Amino acid sequence: MRIHILAIVGKMTTPLAVELQRLGHTVTGSDQDKIYPPASTTLEKNSISVNTRTIDKNIDLVIVGSSYTHFTRCVQELAQAKKLGIPFIPATEYLANMLVKQNSIVVAGSFGKTTITALLAFLFDKLGLDPSYCFGEKIINNLPSVHSSNSDWSIIEGDESINGLDTKAKFFSYGPKYLILTSVGWEHKDSYPTQEANQQAFSDLLSLVPPDGIVVYNPEDSGINQIFSSTKATTVPYENFSFDTSLIGMHNNQNIRAALTLIKALKLDLQRAIELIPTFLGVERRLQIISKTSNITIIDDYAQSAIRVNTAINSIRETFPSAAIKVFFEPHASFLQSVSGLNGFKDAFSTCSEVILSQINYRKSIKGDRVTARSFTDEIGDSLKYIPIYEDIFQHFKNSLKPGDILIHFSSGGLDGLNTLKRLVSHFNPEIPYT
Repeated sequence: MRIHILAIVGKMTTPLAVELQRLGHTVTGSDQDKIYPPASTTLEKNSISVNTRTIDKNIDLVIVGSSYTHFTRCVQELAQAKKLGIPFIPATEYLANMLVKQNSIVVAGSFGKTTITALLAFLFDKLGLDPSYCFGEKIINNLPSVHSSNSDWSIIEGDESINGLDTKAKFFSYGPKYLILTSVGWEHKDSYPTQEANQQAFSDLLSLVPPDGIVVYNPEDSGINQIFSSTKATTVPYENFSFDTSLIGMHNNQNIRAALTLIKALKLDLQRAIELIPTFLGVERRLQIISKTSNITIIDDYAQSAIRVNTAINSIRETFPSAAIKVFFEPHASFLQSVSGLNGFKDAFSTCSEVILSQINYRKSIKGDRVTARSFTDEIGDSLKYIPIYEDIFQHFKNSLKPGDILIHFSSGGLDGLNTLKRLVSHFNPEIPYT
């Protein structure tokens, strides 16, 4: 088939494009005018052209990524596809049709799901089960983020967000027989107007697990206990196991326990899985130590919400109890453009010696509740400093980081911030390139 993907430069759509090309389809796509590494290099390496295809009758199918509304080109191309009668489908629905199998494992929750999904895919692959799978980031081990197979197993990261052409949470599309539920926090406030609406979505997800299914859950999340009545499946709390791992932080220990609990419940080779844990190197940009020299440690992390930031910082504090933690924070997430989205950051950053806030971007849809640098200062306090120019951020950390310091970069994307981080790594540790 000749397949065109709108918003092709995405966490799910880029690896989907690569997998479709591997399966023999001719794939093209469109996105914003300028696209950047690593997505641009990944697509180029796989001979997938972007922003060069005209929407015409020669296209067999248009797959619509969740972020397509952000790019004028994508909106116009979808309108043209409709005009020409070309079939189109949301990326969420296409992934479900392509990947979901009889033994469908879905990992859901407001944190931890990417790491758990990637770990399960890695372990199932090593155990010879060849699952179909999909998770939203690249792992440090050499494993693609999207893979389609002929086995009866699928493992999918189930996000609760509602974007693009989606009319419901993404995890509803994946038909879980086995579910791992990490938490039911209210993270996607742009998708759910109230905490009750968010809780109801997770409750409805539980109701989809059949009576012969299994729900593995985090017993430390009080919100999960409130919705247990929604499921008739067997419920199993995270169990304790003895294992070695290169991943840092108690939350990663918890993620590993979740995966091993499901493997045990499924009566798979638990001992072999435990032996494999040390060889799993983790997900890129999830507390990834990218440089450690001159007693200065630089860490990259994807976290944006207060609860995720707090978890990451606590993990660093557990591993490096005496270090000064300094933060380079890029507020990319849409919920951080509203003042109400800042709740909880005072506690999240309370043990950090300083927080450098980068440029704040705005969407036109944000009206009266629009955040400013002053809003961040009011919430976080005097430890926060707003530096909107990236060259100034580089100079600040270049001149201020001292032996014993830890710098953690929180960002969900953006080339300027990543390039600034690369420059800092090169300055303090030229022998370790960060790509």
